[in-house]
Amino acid sequence: MPKYYSWRQVAGYFDGDGTIATSDISNRPYKLSLSLVFVDQSADQIANVREFLNKQGVRTSRILKRSDGNAYELAVSEFRSVKRTLRRMIPYLCKKEIEARAALAYCMDKITGNQLLAVFQAEVDAGRRERHPRQVAIDVPYTRLEGGKLMRRLRDRRIRDAMGKYRAKLTPEDFLNIRVEYFDEGKRVCDLVREYPKYSRESIRRILGKGRRYILVKGIGRVDTTDTTIRDAFRAHFRAEEWR
Repeated sequence: MPKYYSWRQVAGYFDGDGTIATSDISNRPYKLSLSLVFVDQSADQIANVREFLNKQGVRTSRILKRSDGNAYELAVSEFRSVKRTLRRMIPYLCKKEIEARAALAYCMDKITGNQLLAVFQAEVDAGRRERHPRQVAIDVPYTRLEGGKLMRRLRDRRIRDAMGKYRAKLTPEDFLNIRVEYFDEGKRVCDLVREYPKYSRESIRRILGKGRRYILVKGIGRVDTTDTTIRDAFRAHFRAEEWR
């Protein structure tokens, strides 16, 4: 079977037997994952596509047999490889040019996930894209960069929650009392260390905004100790919720 030797050939193949697949990788309305999927009944044909893409520095999946057993498929899912492949194929695409340009725009943070999905739906309505029904509607009103930031913020919040629940030893009450005794009553650090022997000197210093300027409070998580307006456990908790 003849080998592929140009992006024009691969683009022509993708126009006929390829698709741009999307999925919500976070299970939340933050970020879409894109995959370029090549399908053929011939394993040799798919192998030739894979060989060409790999030589061009594009990372691909292994060749997999579809669940129906009637065809083979190859996917490009790694982000930089998706961008590289789209850029190289777009000048030669015909049927899938519009959706490919929209997919590249999403990769480059020029449009939101919902705008990309709207282009795909328009291509379905025009008969140029196969309909892929979803059981659950996807709503992604963010660009890829915005969605990534929100996902990282959510991850950091979960980490802080876990740290406050499982790792923190300092109680909200002790946090409050130590700060009040230092800031309002004028006690020295050495006095507090003696009064609260279950906490190290470094922990006392962190509670007071010295050292690393944060402390893990049980049931709350990471709390910024430079805020001298915190005077009770409830306000400390709600302030921590706001910082998340």
